[in-house]
Amino acid sequence: VGLEARATTAGGKACAVARLNSLWERRACEHLAPMSGSAAFAVRVLFVCAVPLAACGVGIELDPLALILSALGTLIECALWACQPAGRKGKQHNVRPTRYFPLQLGLLYCMQLWVVMLRSGTPSGGAGGGSPEASAPAPVPTSALRAATDEFYSPADPPPAAVVQQAAAGLPAEPPATIANVPVAATGSSPTGGAPGRGFELDAPLEALKWSPRTISVVLPCAEERDFALKTVKSFFDMTPADVLHEIVVVDDGSSPPLSQTHLNPDVQRQYKVKICRHERTVGLIGAKKTGGDAATGDILAFMDCHVAPQKNWYRDFLQLIGQNYRRMVVPQITALDIETWTQVGSGGGMSKCYVTWDGDFKWGGPEDMYMGMLSGGLAGMSKRWWDETGGFDDQMLGWGGENIDQGVRMWVCGGEIVAAPNAQVAHMWRTGSAKTSARYKHVGDTLKNRARAIYAWYGDFAAKLDDFPDFAGRKKREGNHWYGDMSNFQKVKDRLQGCRPFAWYLRRFKAVYEDGGILPPEIFMIREEKSGKCLHFKGHAGTSGSGHENVQLDDCNPNNNLFFWHLGNVNRKTGACCSGLRAWNTEQCFQGGIGRGKAGTGICEITGRNSQQHWALTEDGLLKSRDRCMGPGDKDDSLMEAPCVSFRSKGGARFTKQSVKVPIETELYRKAQREHPEAFELLNKQLQEASKSNSFGPAICKKEPGSCLAFFYSDGSQRCLDDEGQLAADKSSCAALRVVGQLVQRAETGDCLDTWSDQDPETWGFYGCHGFGNQQFAKEGVSRVCTTSQPQTCFLTQPWPVDAR
Repeated sequence: VGLEARATTAGGKACAVARLNSLWERRACEHLAPMSGSAAFAVRVLFVCAVPLAACGVGIELDPLALILSALGTLIECALWACQPAGRKGKQHNVRPTRYFPLQLGLLYCMQLWVVMLRSGTPSGGAGGGSPEASAPAPVPTSALRAATDEFYSPADPPPAAVVQQAAAGLPAEPPATIANVPVAATGSSPTGGAPGRGFELDAPLEALKWSPRTISVVLPCAEERDFALKTVKSFFDMTPADVLHEIVVVDDGSSPPLSQTHLNPDVQRQYKVKICRHERTVGLIGAKKTGGDAATGDILAFMDCHVAPQKNWYRDFLQLIGQNYRRMVVPQITALDIETWTQVGSGGGMSKCYVTWDGDFKWGGPEDMYMGMLSGGLAGMSKRWWDETGGFDDQMLGWGGENIDQGVRMWVCGGEIVAAPNAQVAHMWRTGSAKTSARYKHVGDTLKNRARAIYAWYGDFAAKLDDFPDFAGRKKREGNHWYGDMSNFQKVKDRLQGCRPFAWYLRRFKAVYEDGGILPPEIFMIREEKSGKCLHFKGHAGTSGSGHENVQLDDCNPNNNLFFWHLGNVNRKTGACCSGLRAWNTEQCFQGGIGRGKAGTGICEITGRNSQQHWALTEDGLLKSRDRCMGPGDKDDSLMEAPCVSFRSKGGARFTKQSVKVPIETELYRKAQREHPEAFELLNKQLQEASKSNSFGPAICKKEPGSCLAFFYSDGSQRCLDDEGQLAADKSSCAALRVVGQLVQRAETGDCLDTWSDQDPETWGFYGCHGFGNQQFAKEGVSRVCTTSQPQTCFLTQPWPVDAR
């Protein structure tokens, strides 16, 4: 490669092109030789500084290393010029032969040009050696590696209001957190609040989001967790390879005495790669995590609790999944921890999937795929760059609670995503009420206010739903409309990230939860028992139940009381659509049948539809029914009881009807957003449509042999179909998936055969092991009609399964 350098001497004589390993090099040296010592020195210094001068001239931002290299080159030239000995006739001889200067200059230019190109090709806001690009990321230059004794914050970026101190008794003022010879993989300091790369694209192509993270910073917010803090630190150190574990950032949130003076002393810090940040006063979990996230410098930030034990290979999913998308947050499988042995209880099977309710609370459950709409709490990982771009945690939230709601919605609406790590398990100590597991830190903050901040930041018009919850409505009435504080920091994030998406987009993205799970109901209604004229009254309160279960009883119908309203809920496992149960409006409670004492009961909704106790429906013929059991009037006035449906016939039947049917505000807002801003949902709807083709619900044989599964409707015109129990149901969503195999009708899910259990009653059916005798014999009559071969003949009209229940 030819390296050209030109200069003009004071006498106007040009120094021609210098080319390595060529005759041109020698000629260039000959031109320099006749010049006076001072003139030659000046020309050499000009050559040494050529790259910085050229970069400034064309407006390229220069890396400090390029300037340092030119400065070193200038110093070397000064030393050589000052030390050159005098020869004969007063002439001076160079200590370094002149012909070596072009070689030195060539090496200098190569290094400087490499640094300049690397600097200009690295996106701003990147955090560490793995800043994502459309192609493979460039390696981190040596100049970008800060010494292990650098300050956490640059002079231009002061620490947060909560004073962050380096806590290490007996150590110098530099951060004791870092370990000698452990470089910090970050390009300069990361400003609090972050700054996205130029040209942030909300719907960026996946290829542009890939990168190659190499290191992980584990962030541990710790307050008075002495032994637990040490055990947690040791666990991460032992379970993470040395080249992956960049540092363990422990944020001592007001422990007294400081953790650095007790369990995390200087020796422990050096041995286990611990960096300590300290709050003199407790600010709570949220503030501690924000301090730790801002101070950490690894490619990936893994936020954990200070009482956990990561399991073998926990880090692999973090590196792989976040490497596929730098805007991806990863949540591990959360298992149970035995604090005596500091080992995982059992072999795994942890929880991670959550969803968010209208009042900003999280509930366990979610879609069947790897994606999740919400976080349960503090265990999650993300890239340092995405942390900076999205602004980290809200700095006005104190204590604990609400930050998971903020982060969960923020990730999705601002261009990111959250996934569950299938193989990363972290054993967690649960607060069981025992002395050993109880919290010892000072409680600060206002969880209700934190949740309100998250809701008003991201819910948009849907924040009006908070008026349906007395706790929030009461604070608003007492403290004013803006009782939750200044929200300008959220607006800054939205401005940086193209405004982010509307909350209705988030609801649509998690259609499996909000539409199919019934949380966006088409209608709500009261349920009136016809005999008494009274309605089912949910006896709990709006929001989360403190006990996890509540009572239901008959009371005078009151359309002005939200606790009288119900709606369909929980996914129908056969179809994957709504619904298989009844949910009390504005709660997380679903109807579970009779509990005795003239009352019915509810339990926490299992939105995936797996809890068979919640499979209740109000049928078109007025039955409040679950399989062959019904709710009806009890022996005493206004009482309820659960019994076999046939047992109510002697009492004149048990009939319920819908009253005061209306569309709830959340559904109105949802429909309005899709109607007025179709462009915001266009791409998402295409993706959902494509995903629906691989619907995982229903029997496997129905997916393997499309069109082979049928629904059987009784031919009397009542539009009743056979359900999984062989009973005739008016609810189309209850229709069983059946297959005609020769002369047998088999249930697709189990292979059992349809059997006429009673020759006298043509409406009595069931499923039994296949034997092929007369009461299991059927024959096709035309394309969509199947009849028994025995007498009296009974016929069914068939439709493709699943049946559209609308």
